[in-house]
Amino acid sequence: MNDQEDMREARAHDPVSAIAEAEATGETAALFADIRRTMQIPFVTSIWRTLAGVEGGLRAVWTAAKPLYASGQPDAALCSALEQVALPSPEPLVPGQLACAGVPAGDLPTVRAILDAYNRSNGLNLMALAGLVATPAGAPANRPPPPPPVPWPTLPPLLAQADMAADAWMLLRRLNRFGATPDEPGLATLWRHLAHWPGLLAVVHAGLAPLWKDGTIQRAAQQLLAQARVEGAALAHLRPEPGDMPEAARAMVARYVRHPGLVVRMAVIGHGLAHWLRQAEGYSD
Repeated sequence: MNDQEDMREARAHDPVSAIAEAEATGETAALFADIRRTMQIPFVTSIWRTLAGVEGGLRAVWTAAKPLYASGQPDAALCSALEQVALPSPEPLVPGQLACAGVPAGDLPTVRAILDAYNRSNGLNLMALAGLVATPAGAPANRPPPPPPVPWPTLPPLLAQADMAADAWMLLRRLNRFGATPDEPGLATLWRHLAHWPGLLAVVHAGLAPLWKDGTIQRAAQQLLAQARVEGAALAHLRPEPGDMPEAARAMVARYVRHPGLVVRMAVIGHGLAHWLRQAEGYSD
């Protein structure tokens, strides 16, 4: 795709269409708050905000899935699954690289917290919702859960297209192509959150591009999908009897956890980037 096509795409389509948390009221706002408390996350990611657009979908899916999240077993399943995946981690950073890109050392804890928040939410959603739609198989999930996350710091707001310079938006769109598919081109929310640091997006793009070109990201996504199927079958033993879930909501959840262009691609990219930044500890100023 050339630059003129990029510009047409950017003008024509800002694909973030799910309800914003700040716009939620009544039952939807209460359900969002319960999701945050139960999952121990600082914000609600797009699957839940999108389900709010299906009549009865958010309430039905969360009612069915909450016992899985509350059990701690999706946390344990995620840890086990990631051990089996060759995560796509870019080449190590050199001293001063992030500072030169406009990311001072004092901002790195916030960048890492954003990544960790998305990784927790995306990873737990992948495991728990796979369990919601899987056929039970094997032994029921029964691993010691890992420790809960530390309290989240205050994170910067999510940026809309109108909040960004045009070149930052174009870079964000190019980043989003890693792992996206023509039938699922939606913009991953993580990139809009990291757009507070356009230079970081440029460094990340340069690091991920060869991993997309050589198939590392694609292979990691397939590996994690395979692990999610296994873990989902074990978690399925723990779910309650299915309630009255709208078919549109069930189909949305099934596609979300089974399609390589949806949550799994951001789970592997996000965890790979978190590992990459941890390796850079002490080499960022």
